[in-house]
Amino acid sequence: MPRDRATDDAQDLFTRGHKALDAGDFQEAVECFSRAIRLRPNVSDVYRLRAYAYLEMGDRVRALNDLDQAIRLKPSDARGYADRAAELYAQRQFDQAVADCDRALALDSARVELLALRGRCHAARGDSPAAFADFAAAIAADPAHAARYRLWRAQLHLDLENHAAATEDADAILAADPHNAEALCLRAAVRQQSQDFTGAVADYSAALALKPDHGFALLGRGLCRWLLSDNAGAVTDCDAVLKLAPGVVKAFEVRGCARRALGDSDGALADFTEAVRLAPAAVLPYTYRASVHYARQNYALAIRDHMEALKRDPRSAPTFNQLAWIWATCPDPDVRNGRQAHECATRACELTEWGEPSFLDTLAAACAEGGEFEDAVKWQEKALGLLPDEGRRADYRARLELYRSGRPVRSAGA
Repeated sequence: MPRDRATDDAQDLFTRGHKALDAGDFQEAVECFSRAIRLRPNVSDVYRLRAYAYLEMGDRVRALNDLDQAIRLKPSDARGYADRAAELYAQRQFDQAVADCDRALALDSARVELLALRGRCHAARGDSPAAFADFAAAIAADPAHAARYRLWRAQLHLDLENHAAATEDADAILAADPHNAEALCLRAAVRQQSQDFTGAVADYSAALALKPDHGFALLGRGLCRWLLSDNAGAVTDCDAVLKLAPGVVKAFEVRGCARRALGDSDGALADFTEAVRLAPAAVLPYTYRASVHYARQNYALAIRDHMEALKRDPRSAPTFNQLAWIWATCPDPDVRNGRQAHECATRACELTEWGEPSFLDTLAAACAEGGEFEDAVKWQEKALGLLPDEGRRADYRARLELYRSGRPVRSAGA
C-alpha cells in the first residue's frame, strides 16, 4: 500500500511544532501546527498544543478557540476539558470553568488538580462551602501537592478574615517546607490584616531572604514599615517595588506617605501626582495629595483634590470631614465658608451615624464658624464623651473653651 504523503508531512510538522513548543519558540510552533492542521484537520492534539503556544504568546482568544475545537474532535479526552477549565478560570469565566472541571473529573476522577481548580472557581464566585470541600478533598487525595492546595485554601480563609484557619494552613505548609516563600507571604498578610505589623515584617523579610525580587513581599513589608513609622525602610522597599514594576500605584501611595512623614513634601507630592496619573479613578491618591497641599497651606489645591476624591466616592465620610475642616478653620477668610463647612460636617456625621468623635469635632468647628456657639459647645462636648484617646482630649478641651468664650477655631495646615 502506498504511503500517504500528507499524513507523513503532517506528522513531521507536528513533531517539529512540538519541539519548537518545548524550546520556547512559540511562533514557530504555531506555524508548524497550523500547517499540520491544514493537512490533517481532524487531529485534536494538534489544536490542543497550538492552544498552548497561543497562550504563551498572549493570544487567549485563539487559544480558547483551539481548545473548543480539540474538545469537539475528541469529547472523551479529559485533557481538553482540563485545559479549557484552566483557561476559563484565567479569564474569570468561573461557571463555565466549573462545568469543564465536572466533565473532566467524570472522565478521569484521578485528575485531583481539577478538584483544587474547581475549588478556586467556587471561591471566586463566592461559594465558600463548596470551595472548602474541594480543597479538603484535593489535600486528602494528593499529599504530594497538598502545599499548593493548602495555600489556596489559606488565601480563601484570609479573604473571609478567618485568620486562625489561614495561619494554621500556612504553618502546616511551613512545617513541611520552611523555605516556602509563598506561605511566608501569606502568613505575613494574615499578620498584617490582624495589625501585627512587626510579625508581618518578619515574615515578609523571611520570604525576601528566599526571593529578593518578590514584589508582593516588598510592597507588603513597605506598607507595614510605614505603619510602624519606619519611613526610611518603607521608602527603600517601595523603591525596590517600582524598580521591578514601575506602574504599581500602591507603591507610589505608600512611598508618598513615608516621604511626607520624613518631611519630604516635594517627593510626596510627586508620588501622589504619579499615583493620580496612573489611577485617575481612584480616591486615595487625591486624598493623599490633598493632605500635602493642606500641609503646605495651599488650601485651594487641597479643596480641589478633596472635591475630586468626592466625585469618585460620594459617600466618603472622611472626605466630607476634611473639606468641612478646611472651610471651617482656614486662617484665610477668602477660603472659609461656614455654610459649606456645616453641610459637609453634617454629612460626615450622618454617614457614620454620629459616632465618630473627630467628625463631631469638625461639626463643632463648623458651627462656631457660623456663629452658632451653643451648638458648637454641644457637639464638642459630645465629641469629648466619645473620644477614646486620652492623648487628644487636651486639644478637644481647648477648642471647647474657645467656643464657650464665643471664638471660632483657626487652624493652619502643617
